[in-house]
Formats: sequence, C-alpha cells, structure tokens
Amino acid sequence: MLKKLLFLLLLCITVNSFAQQTPHPIVLQPSNINLKFSLKYQISQSSFIDVPDTVGHRLGTAIGTGVALFNDSNSIPFKSYFTYDYTGGNGVFVDYYVFAFPNGSSFTIQAYGTSQGSGPNSGNPLFQATTLLSRGTGDFENFYAQGVMSGNRNSIVEENAVVRLSFDMKAMQQR
Repeated sequence: MLKKLLFLLLLCITVNSFAQQTPHPIVLQPSNINLKFSLKYQISQSSFIDVPDTVGHRLGTAIGTGVALFNDSNSIPFKSYFTYDYTGGNGVFVDYYVFAFPNGSSFTIQAYGTSQGSGPNSGNPLFQATTLLSRGTGDFENFYAQGVMSGNRNSIVEENAVVRLSFDMKAMQQR
C-alpha cells in the first residue's frame, strides 16, 4: 500500500512539473520566417542639405528605431538607416534596415524606392520600393531574399516622424 501511495505521489509530482513548464519561445530562422512582415519606427536623428537647383530639394540621412512584427506574433526591435533625395518630400530613397536577434544572428535589408504624395497640405507620403536581403550573420549567413515594400510616414523626414512599412519578400538562390 505504501509503495502504491509513493508511486502515485511521484506520478503526480512528475505530471505537475511537466504541466508547469512554459513552452520554448519561437526562434526566428530562415526556415521558419514568413518574409511578409510589417514594422513601425520613429526617426530619432535626421540631417539634410538644401540643393539649390529647385525649391524644397533636399539630400538627407536619417536614423530610426522601432519594432518589426514577424509571423503576426514575433516582435523584434531594430534600427533603420536611410538616405533620401526629396523635392518637397517626394523622391527617391535608399533604406537599410538592420534586424538583430537574441541569439546574435542578424540580417540587413536594402530598399530602393520612391516617396510620393507629399505636398503643402499633405503630411502622409506613400512609399514603394524593391527590397533585397543584402547581408546575414549567424542563422542568416548565406540566406538571400528579395521583394517589395510599401508604407507611409506621418510627416516630413524629421525627428519623431513615425514610419509604417510592410515587406513581402521571397527567398532566392545564393549569389
């Protein structure tokens, strides 16, 4: 009888310990990333020079930080760096988004695109760009992808402006 009680007690403890374990967090890797993801960031630094050929023509750079949402549930903080050639808030840009993961892996996306729709009465320009996963480290070494990006910004490129973007990228063969 004592053996049966000890066995039941041991069984209850074992079942209880398994029931209280938390599931392991999802690890983002090339094999399980849905490369359709969105991000939101805020510009933290901005600088520009006026180009004297046209009124409102600026060449500039900016840095921002924010959060990317992968697979509709995994939030990853990131930094962005971009350059632009805008006239009145419209024009071409080159963005670089650096995504770093807890295990030390990272990847960088280049986006070449155009901003349009900005004007004297509009502070919500739209973006469209082609994208390329240009460099990866750790789990993303030798992983390449390309695709498109779209989004908008709530004001001109200045500190505290908020940018929202969506990416749709597909894995491609090694270069």
